[in-house]
Amino acid sequence: MSRLTVFSLVVAVSIVSAPVRGSHAQSTRPPGDVTVDQLVARAVAENPDIQAAQSDAQAARGRLVQAGLRPNPMLELGGQKALSADNNVMVGVTVPLDLNGRKEGRVGVAVREVEMKQAQVADRERRLRADVRMKAADVLGARRDLEVTDNLLRVNHEALSLAGERARRGAATPLDENLLLVEVNRLEASRRMLESRGEVFTLQLKALTVWPSGEPLGVAGSLDELPRPLDRSAGIARALERRTDLRVAQADAALARAKVAKEQAEGRWDASINVNYQRQDFGFSGLSGITDRGGTRQIQDIFHYFGGNVTITLPVRNQNQGNVAAARAETAAAERRVELAVLTIRQEVDAAYTQYEAAQRSLEIYARGVREVARQNLDVVRKSYDLGRGTLLDVIAEQRRYIEVETGYTEALKQVYSAAVDIERAVGSATQ
Repeated sequence: MSRLTVFSLVVAVSIVSAPVRGSHAQSTRPPGDVTVDQLVARAVAENPDIQAAQSDAQAARGRLVQAGLRPNPMLELGGQKALSADNNVMVGVTVPLDLNGRKEGRVGVAVREVEMKQAQVADRERRLRADVRMKAADVLGARRDLEVTDNLLRVNHEALSLAGERARRGAATPLDENLLLVEVNRLEASRRMLESRGEVFTLQLKALTVWPSGEPLGVAGSLDELPRPLDRSAGIARALERRTDLRVAQADAALARAKVAKEQAEGRWDASINVNYQRQDFGFSGLSGITDRGGTRQIQDIFHYFGGNVTITLPVRNQNQGNVAAARAETAAAERRVELAVLTIRQEVDAAYTQYEAAQRSLEIYARGVREVARQNLDVVRKSYDLGRGTLLDVIAEQRRYIEVETGYTEALKQVYSAAVDIERAVGSATQ
């Protein structure tokens, strides 16, 4: 076997084996890496938008407490003083009765508002979980492409060193060394771009998970580590049962109906009770009267009065009919939004499953009919080069095609992963 043939075998065998080592490297990880589930849990716990929504829910619970309180009694103090010695002091208390379901109406609205705010928190969490998993898929995909490129770059560096040595000994042409040098530089440039893309994805993932900017973040796992989704019919049923945005729409409709009851109660009659005490110091200046003992004294005495009354609000002119009509219109709109949410959920679930099935078929084609064929093609080109029926350019061109296949396989893995996450987002809980 000639020296040139030995050189070609080293290059070609290294090229064929490089993607295999790249696939194996994908399953290994540093011990300090964080799993996607851990990142999701951190994002839900630390995300400011989620915390703001939780504060809104807490505020709604405070309004619920307030809605259950009766109106405060009112204390009335009054008095009169004449230019003479006469004076009059009055003390009264008025208690609103809050009749005809007014309290129940307020409480009903507040309860529905709490339910809606809690559903909004859950919906934000659902969306955030999917966003974190999608961004983690970007990081994992960029890492796989980088690992494949690193392996190819390593073996091409080894081949370049060997080609330089062969060229200096006259066993290979300088052209082969130059061709390999171009290929190594091209792979170096590609690696820099892939590394930069991975860093950008990692920064975006840090922002989603509120990860400290100064600390490194490594994502554990690979793109094929994802639980199997439910079947389509079970997914649709679970989505209509658990989707948080549907719960938000339903809670909004219930809130609108509760507002109708509240506004109707506000339009009915109400009453308040008033009790009062009056102390009157009264007399006739300059006039005297005869006492029981026959003496005289100025006509002046103190009188005590106790009284009470009931004030009734008569809904003759204003029965709150405008607010009732507005609340009924809002109820009709909210019920239409519930219908729209159901239609949207069905469409999103169907689309997610359709995308997942198509991505699975694409991945199977890559796994069975593309990657293996690409390896075989590279082997054929290598053997042709060994027999002197091809050039190193043919080997390099076939290597580039193989890199495209591996990149396409990474994209197919990412499509399956993303489609499964879309199912989780659409269903609300998509794993078996």
